[in-house]
Amino acid sequence: MVENENLKTLMAVLEAFNRNDIDAAASGVADDVVYIIRGRATVSGTYRGRRDFADVLRRIKQMTDGTMAGKPEVVLAEGDNIMMYAHVTGSRPDGRSYDNDQAYLYRFREGKLIEGQTIPVDQHAFEEFLSD
Repeated sequence: MVENENLKTLMAVLEAFNRNDIDAAASGVADDVVYIIRGRATVSGTYRGRRDFADVLRRIKQMTDGTMAGKPEVVLAEGDNIMMYAHVTGSRPDGRSYDNDQAYLYRFREGKLIEGQTIPVDQHAFEEFLSD
């Protein structure tokens, strides 16, 4: 099996997110990262820079009392590009829960994430879960 350094970085970012270590997650992204969360949820939008990236991850973790986490199901890596399909779960203090799939597209440069997108498979469920 061919080692892919970008895939190692991505898995480290995801593992850090899952254990609520946002600083460690943000260390895998470039200073000028551009990250898009698709849809109309409260957290949807375009985030520019490592700080904005970390801030939206923190906001998601705060909204879900640290419960939102993803488990990769399919990962395709080719050079600087990675596509991941993951199962994501979480719960909100008000009783809302999320148990759904999401697609992710990533592009790397020199071992750091420079572009990414979160694409919820069920936009309605995602928006219902992560809306104020």
